[in-house]
Amino acid sequence: MLKPFLEQAGQGAILVVGQIKPHLEAALGRPMALSSVYALLHRHDWRKLAPDKRHPQSDPLAQEAWKKNSPKRSRTSASHGKASPIE
Repeated sequence: MLKPFLEQAGQGAILVVGQIKPHLEAALGRPMALSSVYALLHRHDWRKLAPDKRHPQSDPLAQEAWKKNSPKRSRTSASHGKASPIE
């Protein structure tokens, strides 16, 4: 079942669990939980999971605005983990 995906991986293709899951379900003739697919891949030593580059609902403009306008932390609060006193 995993042979076509092994060939793709050998050619440097990125494998996505969402693409493997329907093929597994068709081969087994029943629905599978996503966690079961991950467990199967783990048993076959496919352990590298790559996180998403960014959250699908992220807003790059809002993040940049936050970086520019966010309050700055003092050096003492960052090194000791305590909030600086408000004067």
